[in-house]
Amino acid sequence: MFLKKIPLIFALLLLTACGYHLRGDIELPAGMENIYVEGASNALQQEMKKALKSSQGKLVTTQSEAGIVIKFAKEQTTSRVMAINTAGRANQFQLIYHVDFAIYDPAGKLLLGDQNVNIKRDYFNDQTAILGKNNEEVVIRVEMYQQAVSSIMSRINLAMENKAITK
Repeated sequence: MFLKKIPLIFALLLLTACGYHLRGDIELPAGMENIYVEGASNALQQEMKKALKSSQGKLVTTQSEAGIVIKFAKEQTTSRVMAINTAGRANQFQLIYHVDFAIYDPAGKLLLGDQNVNIKRDYFNDQTAILGKNNEEVVIRVEMYQQAVSSIMSRINLAMENKAITK
């Protein structure tokens, strides 16, 4: 019985040794746990709060409390029809989420300027299950916000690594 568990134990040890961590965990640089966000939608801020909570970070309410400042210049979600059926109704949509931002230190010094994130998702629009498809679109939008937060946090890490290298 124990011999059957050895490969599983070995695989778990390999995963932990390679630096694997659960999706959603964000590694924040020292001193950057507190983030101030300016100009983001409530939905994006909520996803950022969730992501930071799992990493012992938080969104702060003033720039002076922050270790890093993210200023959003533009945030836009659009959709477009990808295919229509014989009755002229949309069968497939593409959701597009676009956000422009820059990253600053608390003193207002630019760390990483003019960044953008573009996320696209296609989904099939079943005309017989309208309520289910509306819920699917909400789930897809949340996933897009989560992906945007992950990308933004990765860029923060990169900016902080570059800042440490240039010092």
